[in-house]
Amino acid sequence: MAILKLSPACKSYLWGGSKLKKEFHKSFSGSVLAETWELSCHPDGPSTIVSGGTEGQTLREYLAEAGPQALGTNCARFEDFPILIKLIDASKALSVQVHPNNAYAKKKENQYGKTEMWYVIDCEPGAFLYYGLKKTVSKEEFRQHIENNTLDEILNAVPVHKGDTFFIAAGTIHAIGKGIVIAEIQQNSNVTYRVYDYGRIGADGKPRDLHVDKALEVAHLEPPHMGYSFGGHLAQCDCFTVDRFSVQYGTVQGIVGMDSFQSLLIVDGDGEVCCGDDRQAVQKGDCLFLPAGSGMYTVTGSLTMLRTLIPPKPVYRIGIDLGGTAIKVGIIDPNNCIVGRCQLPTEADKPWQTVVSNMVRTVEGALADADLSLSDCDVVGVGSPGTIDAETGTVVYSNNFGWRDVPLADALHEKLGLPVHISNDASCAALGEVVAGAAKGCRNAVLLTLGTGVGSGIILGGRIFEGGGPGGAELGHTMLRQNGELCTCGRHGCLEAYASATALIREAKRAAQKNPKSKLMLLSGGRPETINGLIPFEAAKQKDEAACDVVERYIDDLADGIVDAINLFRPQMVLLGGGISKQGEYLTKPLREKVAHRVFGGEQSYLPEIRCAELENDAGMIGAANIS
Repeated sequence: MAILKLSPACKSYLWGGSKLKKEFHKSFSGSVLAETWELSCHPDGPSTIVSGGTEGQTLREYLAEAGPQALGTNCARFEDFPILIKLIDASKALSVQVHPNNAYAKKKENQYGKTEMWYVIDCEPGAFLYYGLKKTVSKEEFRQHIENNTLDEILNAVPVHKGDTFFIAAGTIHAIGKGIVIAEIQQNSNVTYRVYDYGRIGADGKPRDLHVDKALEVAHLEPPHMGYSFGGHLAQCDCFTVDRFSVQYGTVQGIVGMDSFQSLLIVDGDGEVCCGDDRQAVQKGDCLFLPAGSGMYTVTGSLTMLRTLIPPKPVYRIGIDLGGTAIKVGIIDPNNCIVGRCQLPTEADKPWQTVVSNMVRTVEGALADADLSLSDCDVVGVGSPGTIDAETGTVVYSNNFGWRDVPLADALHEKLGLPVHISNDASCAALGEVVAGAAKGCRNAVLLTLGTGVGSGIILGGRIFEGGGPGGAELGHTMLRQNGELCTCGRHGCLEAYASATALIREAKRAAQKNPKSKLMLLSGGRPETINGLIPFEAAKQKDEAACDVVERYIDDLADGIVDAINLFRPQMVLLGGGISKQGEYLTKPLREKVAHRVFGGEQSYLPEIRCAELENDAGMIGAANIS
């Protein structure tokens, strides 16, 4: 089969520039060239074959004649050509936007949703892009920022450098900043929901349309998932696998099997591609299509290229985070990306059989959101509050639900027909952070969740530490101070009675009542009963003496609890989750200093990193899906 060289469809948008014409050799009569659709079967911009024996045909026309064997067996599961490859010259910033997933786009737009990846080919000094949000916000808050033209206050700005890669899962708020040239590999879709456009005027003299209502139905209004692991690839999802190859006056070889076609996009340099008897000179900006079954090929010269192919159909896992108020379910792909999700009320006050039925309904909702079925999945993992017998799949005791000896794994297996594994919810959150979050790459880690209580999860050797019997470890109920404050467990002096958000609030209320002129009282509106976990930190940042004392003692007690965990388990990392962890370095910096002086052996011994967890509400689902 021939090497097909493609000519792109060219798009002129108001934010484009001239680099694609000058540096990437694109032929276009207009003055502004924003995008070139290099590999495209999309009706809004098909690419055309310019060499390879079928010159003048669109790629779609060629494939219609060549048949499905030219695409490869991995493409058989798709209703249409699965990908679209672009070059983008952002001379000005693009609008802030979001893309829907497959299920929503098929229902509303009659085409695929869009997950994509960006490879930064070049950028100006100081260039940045927006990737998700700085913090979790409500739909109402997000809409308010749009209306007030203050959306940039909550967008996560990320500096970029040549060679950087970003994976933009459907639902991620994003925008390419000015001065960046990007190669974009995406699902074959032209659906974009614009939420913010800097008040710019379109070619028709009117402000460009916004799609805020649709965007809010599909957007993830939270910090982005940063822990993607693609097994050595630049990026990978159900629709594409992308790799980068560089040749410096040498040769690199590849092979195109019967499983998938390959696309070669030259992003720098020049050279030659040879496949069988066919030879094709290439330069920066060229895009080639090699049909499935083309066999061995060689690339020579001095160049950098992106190779894209279609991977085998992935097998998904179902992660369930069972909470007292809500059931959260995520469909997890092999790269620990959540490709579908659903949340429904738990109804914890009803019989456990009702809760199980609600879990099944939530699973069904997540599968629908991912446009998948149970047959696409191979296992279910559940993180449940309480004392868990992981070996038998039983919730031995859960105070949240009033459960005793509930055969949760068996009940779910009977309804879903898949193997079911369960563990404690905090342990699942810890595992999630290890496989895809702040502790990614660690084999041993401890997570402390600082919320209503102090939960804990321990990962040893890459697996959840379950202990010698049901329940794992309860670090929140280790003794911190004999005959101390009453703990929720009935004992006095537990770590939870001093290091939970509940304990911090208790001490802040006491301090406010003793110091009625303090900022603790001021920030609570003169009503100490309204103090929450944020107020003491905010007052301490304002140098309020009473608040500083409360926060200092809180951090001091938490440091002692962390020291005990380090002395017991010698983890590579200690993670802090829950609402208090939102304080970030204001919390972790003094903790590191205190721990370094108190841990056995002091600074001369091994000191693990202390960080805040990253995955927030996703940690439990991702961790549950990875229980083994």
